[in-house]
Amino acid sequence: MKLGVALAIAASLAVAPVDARQAPTGAQVEAAFTPGDDISALIAQRIAASRKSVQVQAYLFTDRKLALALIAALKRGVEVEIVGDAAQHEAGGLPWLGALERAGARVFLDAGHAASHNKIVIVDGAGTAATVITGSYNFTPAAQSRNAENVVVISANRAVTERFVANFEYHRGESTPWP
Repeated sequence: MKLGVALAIAASLAVAPVDARQAPTGAQVEAAFTPGDDISALIAQRIAASRKSVQVQAYLFTDRKLALALIAALKRGVEVEIVGDAAQHEAGGLPWLGALERAGARVFLDAGHAASHNKIVIVDGAGTAATVITGSYNFTPAAQSRNAENVVVISANRAVTERFVANFEYHRGESTPWP
């Protein structure tokens, strides 16, 4: 991507806050926390409900349950794209990326930042009932069993979804395709 285009996209993302008053009536927001809530199962359930696409940005990804949910989605014909942190990949923090790529996911590594620290799952981002999951929760067993973590699940809010999809596409465009 040319630097001018990348800067224009980044600028539009930076100055386009979402007005909560624009949320459609059917929009839903949920929060979950560890310890206590089974965030891994919550995310796996949302992936299992996907119809067309799942986009994931991951700093760490060692959770077998989430990897298997994405592989099952691929087998159902769902398009899966993942942007992972390149340094964490080198350090062994993204061991599922190879298996996901072999199963049909489009996998990218982001080396353009000190840390590609986003933890996001976008389910059916082009649809009106899209779901965005984001928060501190790394996609790891430790996040579920040992850490204090959180996610916010935002469903059926086009304004929020469009911001997250645009951000995902920006980072995917700046990343390198799997090896």
